[in-house]
Parts: sequence; structure tokens; C-alpha cells
Amino acid sequence: MEIEVRLFVFDDEGGIFSLDKKRYDAAVEHREPLPEFKGQSIKLAGAMLMRQGDQPATLEEVYGQFVYFDQDGFVDEEKLAAATCHTDKDLGREYHNEFIWTPDASDVEKIKAVLG
Repeated sequence: MEIEVRLFVFDDEGGIFSLDKKRYDAAVEHREPLPEFKGQSIKLAGAMLMRQGDQPATLEEVYGQFVYFDQDGFVDEEKLAAATCHTDKDLGREYHNEFIWTPDASDVEKIKAVLG
């Protein structure tokens, strides 16, 4: 079984485009910036794909978060840590993480369309 994560950026007009995971990871690790996102916040979705043998990959899970970039184009480490804080726990209906968004059915359909 092989798991792959693909990243997608949703723009303010509802459009969607792929974001290379290696480039994103480099910006998270402060090795290489993403200058196109300097000083911005983006709406990022991750799609977890699972492939078994020769079978086509299946979309297993989609998650969303708001990612903040500093003035150099690197991912803001503190805000990224806050986005992932408590994601492994059920903290009840009253808990709200301002860095997380939940993709709806329309968002998932857009991701599926890009995946082909």
C-alpha cells in the first residue's frame, strides 16, 4: 500500500490549483521560500491518496488549513504549529481552531476534477 499527499490552493474566487509538495515542504523547513506567497495567507487542502498494487489511487481523506507565509515566503512556524495543535483529539463542539477549515463537498469535487 502506497500513500501520497497532494496539495491544493483555493483562491479567493473559488479556483483551485496544485502546489508541489516538495516546494511546500522546503518552505516549511525554511530551506527554499515560495516567493509567490510572500506575506500572504493561503487556503490549503491536502488530499491523501491510497494506491494498492496496480489499482488506481483512491481519495481517502481531504483536510484543510490556512497557511501563513512571512515576508520572505517561508511558512510561519508558530502558526503552522497552532494549525496542527489538537488535531488528533476530539475537543467537542465548542473547540475552534482558527487555522483549520473543513473542505465541503464542492471543494472535494474540485480536487477530484484536478486529480482526474
